[in-house]
Amino acid sequence: MKLIRAKFQNFRLLRDLRLDFSTNENKKLTVIRASNESGKTTILNALQWALYGDDALPNKGRRHRLFPIDWNTSDGKAIPISVEVDFQTTSGQGTNQTNRYRLIRSVEETTDGHRQNPKIELFELTPTGADPMNPPEAQIARLLLPPNLREVFFTDGDRALSFIETDSRADQRKQVEEAIRSLLGLDVIEDALAHLKKTIAGLNQDSKNISSDKELTKIVTELEEIDTRIESRENELDDAKVQFEAVNQNLVEIDKDIEAALANGDQEKLNRQLKRTETALDKIKNDEEALEHEHSQLFRKPTLFRDILAPALEQSFKKLNELHAQGKLPSPTIPVLEERLRGVTCICGESLDQHSGDGNRRREHIENLIRESQKADALQKCLTDLYYGSLVLKPIEIDHEQHWIAENNRISMRRDALEAQGEELEKELSALEVQLEGIGNTDIQKLRATKQDYIVQRDRLNDTRIEHERDLERLKERHRSLTVTHKNLITKQRRGKRILARLDATNDISQILQNSYERLTNEELQKVSQSMNTLFLEMIGADAEQGAIIQKAEISEKFDILVYGPNERSLDPNRDLNGASRRALTLAFILALTNVSEVVAPNVIDTPLGMMDGFVKRSVLKTAIQESSQLILFLTRSEIKDCEDIIADKAGLVMTITNSAHYPNILVNDPHINEPQALRCECKDLAECQICKRRTDVEREIHANS
Repeated sequence: MKLIRAKFQNFRLLRDLRLDFSTNENKKLTVIRASNESGKTTILNALQWALYGDDALPNKGRRHRLFPIDWNTSDGKAIPISVEVDFQTTSGQGTNQTNRYRLIRSVEETTDGHRQNPKIELFELTPTGADPMNPPEAQIARLLLPPNLREVFFTDGDRALSFIETDSRADQRKQVEEAIRSLLGLDVIEDALAHLKKTIAGLNQDSKNISSDKELTKIVTELEEIDTRIESRENELDDAKVQFEAVNQNLVEIDKDIEAALANGDQEKLNRQLKRTETALDKIKNDEEALEHEHSQLFRKPTLFRDILAPALEQSFKKLNELHAQGKLPSPTIPVLEERLRGVTCICGESLDQHSGDGNRRREHIENLIRESQKADALQKCLTDLYYGSLVLKPIEIDHEQHWIAENNRISMRRDALEAQGEELEKELSALEVQLEGIGNTDIQKLRATKQDYIVQRDRLNDTRIEHERDLERLKERHRSLTVTHKNLITKQRRGKRILARLDATNDISQILQNSYERLTNEELQKVSQSMNTLFLEMIGADAEQGAIIQKAEISEKFDILVYGPNERSLDPNRDLNGASRRALTLAFILALTNVSEVVAPNVIDTPLGMMDGFVKRSVLKTAIQESSQLILFLTRSEIKDCEDIIADKAGLVMTITNSAHYPNILVNDPHINEPQALRCECKDLAECQICKRRTDVEREIHANS
C-alpha cells in the first residue's frame, strides 16, 4: 500500500488543503515542510481518521473537535468535514498488478461537538472513472493495514517514543509484542491453530459413533477431559505468568523508589543524624553560655588592672619598694612606744617607773614622741595601705597563663571556635532538614518491607508457574499416549479410515502451522532484533569495536527492547539514552519490523528528527529513506537544517505548509486570508516564496538604560 494524494476539508486547521505523495521507487521520500502550529500533527491525525475512523483520533475521538475553531456559528448549521485519500496496492501473485483506490470519510459536526451523518465511501480508480466498492468497510479492512499496526506506520515523533518510554515495562512489552505479532502474522496462525484444535476435538467426538467399543469411547472421553484440563491449565499458566511479570514490575518500581529515596537520603538515618546534630548544637550553646559567664568574671578580676596598669605604675612601685627597703613601710614606731609605756622598762634598759622621778621623766618623753609621730600617721597609713594594696598589681614572676591577657585570649579563641562549630552545625542541620523535606513521607523501611512482600509473592507465583508447567507436560504426555492408542483403535474399525485420514491431515496441518509459529517467534524475531541493532548503531554512529558507550540493542524473547553498554552492562533506554538516541532507537525498531515483515506500506512520521543534530540527524534520515517503501516526513526548518543536500537528492516531492494566522508576527507577507488555515504554497523545493517567507528573529526594539 502507498499513499498517492490526500484532500482535506474543514478538518480543524485544514480548511481546504491538498497534498501529493511521491510513489517513485527511486525517489520515495516526500517532505512536507511546516513550522510549529502549521498543521503537521493535524494532517497526521486526519489521514489516520480517514483510513481508520474515530478510533484513530486522540482519545478515540471523544471530546476531540474536528471543525475549525473559529468557525462562524451564526447560521446554526453543522459544519461539513471530509478527508479524501487516494492510495494504491500492489498484488504479490507474480503479476505485480497495481490497483488504485479513493477513500472518502465525511461527517457533520455542530459547534457543541455533536457529530451526525457519518459516511464512508470507497472507489476503485480505473481509466474510465471511479467505481464504487460495497460494502466499503469490508473492502477497506481487506486493503488496508490492520488497525493495530496504525501507530507503527503513522508515527508522531514524540508519541513514537512510547515503545521505549512507558513507565511500565509491561506496557512497553505489550506495545512491542503487538506490533511484532501483527506484522509477522502470529495472530493469524494462532487463530488457525485454535480452529484446527476444535476440528480435531470434533473428529475425536465423531469417532465414538463408528463402533460400540467401550475402550474407544473411554479414550475419547478422557481425551476430551484432558483437552479441557489443558486449556484450563494453559489459562492458569498465562495468568500466573502475567501476575509474575506484574510482581516483577512492582519489584523493579519499588527498587527505583528505594534508590530514589536513598539518593535523597535514608529518612531513619537522616533523623538520627538530625538528632545528633541538634544535641551537638545544644552542647555548643551551653558551652558558649559558660564561656560567656567566665569571660564576664574575668573582667572583674584585679589581674585586669595588673596587666593593663602595671607599666604606668612602675615608678610608684619603685618608690614604694625603696620605702619598704628602708624600713619606713610599714611604720612600727607608735606601736613599739605604746607597748613600752605599758611596761616599766624602756628599750634602752632604763626604768620607766612612773613613781620615780627619772622614770616619770622618761615616760613623758616617750609620750611626747608618740604625739609627734601621730602627726605624720595619716600619710604614713596611706602609703602603707598603698604598698600592701598594690602588691596584687605589682609585676611578679608568674606563668604566662596567669596573665589576664593570656586568659582573655584563651577564652576568646575558645568562644570563636565554638561559634565556628555552631555555624557549621547550623548549616548541617539546615541541609538535613532540606533532605528530610525532599524525602517527604517516604518510609524506606516500609518500602523495604513491601519489597520483601513482593519477593515472597514472586517466589510463590514462580512455584505456581513451575507446578502448572509440570502439570501441563504430564497432561500433554498423557494426551499423546491416548492419541496413539485412539489411532490404533480407529485403525481396527472398518468405518474409521475416513476419520483417521481427516485426523492425520488436520494434525499435519497443525504441525506445519506450529512449526511456522515457532520459526516466526524465534528466527523472525531474531531477524527483527538484529536488523534493529544494525540500523540503530548506524543511525547514531556507534562502533562497538571503537569503544562506543552504546554497544548493542536487541529485542528479548519477552519482547523487551534492551540496550547494552561496555561489558554487557544494561542501559535503560528511557533514562540512560539522550533524546536523539531514543528517537533513533524507536525508528530503528519500526524500520526493522517493516523490513523483516516485507510489508509494503508508507511510513508517515511527524517531526522524526527532533532533538537531533549533525551526524545523527543525517544518518537517521538516510537510513529511513533506504529502509522505507514510501517515506512521508513532516519536518520543521530546524530539522531540515544540515540535511538539505539529502532532501534535494532523494525527495520525489517537497512542499511547504504555512499557517495564515502567523502574519504579521512570523510571516513576512500578508497571505490575504481572513481566517486561520493551513496553506500550501507553490514551492517545490526548500526555497521560500511570498507566501511562506518567514521572519528569522523577533522584531522587538531593545532599549538600553542610559
